[in-house]
Amino acid sequence: MEKIGFILHGKVRGKKEIKESLIAGFSLDYSVRFYETIHPRHAEHLTDLALHEGCDFVIAVGGDGTLNEVVNGYLNAGGNDKFNASLGVLPLGTGNDFARNLKLNKSIGQLEHLVKSNQPRLLDAGKMEMKLPDGSTNTRFFDNIADLGFGAEVVARVNGVHLRKILLGGTLTFVLAILRTFSSYRHKNARITWDGFEWEGKVLCLVVAKGRYFGSGVGVAPGARPDDGMFEVVIFADLSIMDYLRYYSKLRRLEKIDHPEVTYHRTNKLCVESTGKPIIIEADGEIEGHAPVVFTCLPGALRFLVP
Repeated sequence: MEKIGFILHGKVRGKKEIKESLIAGFSLDYSVRFYETIHPRHAEHLTDLALHEGCDFVIAVGGDGTLNEVVNGYLNAGGNDKFNASLGVLPLGTGNDFARNLKLNKSIGQLEHLVKSNQPRLLDAGKMEMKLPDGSTNTRFFDNIADLGFGAEVVARVNGVHLRKILLGGTLTFVLAILRTFSSYRHKNARITWDGFEWEGKVLCLVVAKGRYFGSGVGVAPGARPDDGMFEVVIFADLSIMDYLRYYSKLRRLEKIDHPEVTYHRTNKLCVESTGKPIIIEADGEIEGHAPVVFTCLPGALRFLVP
């Protein structure tokens, strides 16, 4: 009998009912195992454990952050080169932007269909290598979007208001965090380079995207594709806060912004350095560190269940 490992966020709302529904949906045909997180980054260790215990499916039950940890655990354990497990997600978090990109929903019925058909699609992952003050390198992976600057500071605010996320829901929580961040944010000075390209100046936000959405449905990267081996890089340069607000509705509609301070690019590798104050990096809704950072696209690194 094949094994399913559900990596369950320990604070997910309605946890008891969710577990009962998953048991009802899968226990007749699969050996069901639950791995429940109890602290940050715990899902990475639990994913490694599930893989080494022979799980044929590893399913993140939670939000974009839980899935990010599962992806990191999977790739650090050896990924496709070592395991034949299929990855999946039951999106029950604040933003659920990875799921939005791939038309995944909260239906256990949809997840049952994907598991039973087991026709995973090879999706790309992003790798970040961040230099630490002691000279060592911190390597992290992401499945959707990484960004530096304004977006990362919004995420830092969102991640500090767990109760508000439950009461208000994802979209309103992010909108309020955006408005609050506007009052204190100052543009960063950055240098962005890759083969044949160099840019330096003030930046409101820099997005390195495999998915099209972040921030609970903000369509920041309309040209991003999850399996084309390339990043869509969006530079919001010396764009004013008022301009960002003016174009926010277009971003919600997944439309490109026609403005001289907003540019769209494609590359599979880039380097970002700060030329002033530190620049925070976030990926998939989790704060990861500071620039300097090297981003590399890893084609087909994730064997993932999608419609």
